[in-house]
Amino acid sequence: MKKISSVLIAFLLVFASVFTSIGSVFADQKVVNLEAKSAVLMDYETGKVLYQKNGNVKIYPASTTKAWTAYLVIKHVPDLNEKITIGDLPYIEPSSMFLKKGETFTVKELLTALMVHSCNDVAYVLAEHVSGSIPKFADLMNKEAEAIGCTGTHFNNPNGLPDENHYTTAKDMALIARKCMSDSVFREIVATKSVKFKPTKQYPHERVYTNSNKFLTSHQKITYKGKRIDIKYDIVDGIKTGFTNAAGKCLLTSAVKDNQRIISAVFNSTNEGIYVDSRTLIDYGFENYDSFTIMDKADYVDTKRKWFSKQKKLMYQPKESFTVVLPEGQTVTDEYTFKTDLQDTSLPLSAGDKVGEFYIYKNGDKFKTIDLVAKNDVTSKFAAITENTFFKLLLTILKIAIIAFLILLAYKLVKKYYRRFKRKQKARMKKKKKASKSKDKTIKKDTGKPRKK
Repeated sequence: MKKISSVLIAFLLVFASVFTSIGSVFADQKVVNLEAKSAVLMDYETGKVLYQKNGNVKIYPASTTKAWTAYLVIKHVPDLNEKITIGDLPYIEPSSMFLKKGETFTVKELLTALMVHSCNDVAYVLAEHVSGSIPKFADLMNKEAEAIGCTGTHFNNPNGLPDENHYTTAKDMALIARKCMSDSVFREIVATKSVKFKPTKQYPHERVYTNSNKFLTSHQKITYKGKRIDIKYDIVDGIKTGFTNAAGKCLLTSAVKDNQRIISAVFNSTNEGIYVDSRTLIDYGFENYDSFTIMDKADYVDTKRKWFSKQKKLMYQPKESFTVVLPEGQTVTDEYTFKTDLQDTSLPLSAGDKVGEFYIYKNGDKFKTIDLVAKNDVTSKFAAITENTFFKLLLTILKIAIIAFLILLAYKLVKKYYRRFKRKQKARMKKKKKASKSKDKTIKKDTGKPRKK
């Protein structure tokens, strides 16, 4: 009986252990049904991956590539109102703006066409404008992608047209989408629902384009959770579609709800599935995760007196707020402290310039560093003088004169000490020679006639 009882207890313990482990699996990871072969859901503020399906598997990005192209153009072209005159173009597959030689557009106009209508020819023009050639721009794309943490990406063109050497991962594209959406100009462009271009001499037809991202505009229907609903989703504010036969349907999406932004990257899905999959991920994120603001940058605005400045003071703050994302129901238990380190505040300063660092400590250990940036422009009272071209020239001449004087002074001192050294050396040699002669005379005297005893 005792033996039977022991066996029964052991069986119950094993059963309980298995049941518990199964329960914990279902508790930690909810099942998300997606048609897409690869997908990643990412919190915008923290970069934390909230869900992934084959997130690190090699995929083809198709026209989602253009999001990175647009971001890099914005980053590397100082004036987006700069005009570009279209030159000779090779044949480029549609979709296209059908640019004609001699047409002129601003960089921002071309960026809008690129992101709204996904124009392959526009991507080519902008890439050449930034880097001078497509290979050089591809190098820039890869360098900048690596800098933000992409590990499985290699771009070979600016538009995403089929190329075996043009590939990425869903996780890398989520990182890229996150970086793109950090720029206000980019966010403005990708939220544009439609754009119109007037006829030109070279192209005598009006160009009217509706954003290819149906989340922004379309009242077509999809079947979602057993219901037929509009594709249009009001919480979505970007970013980019894509399609090739090799890549399948692709979509990068940004959505904002209750001051929380999330990014979804869905690849290799179907015509309807791409929007069902993307919405499934978006809703999954907002329903299962909460965002907590640990440090609001607005609460850490500070000032520093700046003597001899027009503005009299510098206002500065952390470049960004700091948030954490936790599964629904969990609360923040870690202790966070902060330290401000104001560094370079030399004039002139422009709003956005780095002026120091803001340190975040988690449970006593340094956890994160955020740039401190100027909130206002700060210029010298003497800027009218110091920024004057003649004054700058005069100051340059003065600097050159001072440097020349110092060089001449150094030369004379070196020459003086060299001469003194040579004199001392000559005197030592003379003294040594004299001593040597005196010694010779003494030896001769000692070796003269023998002494009488």
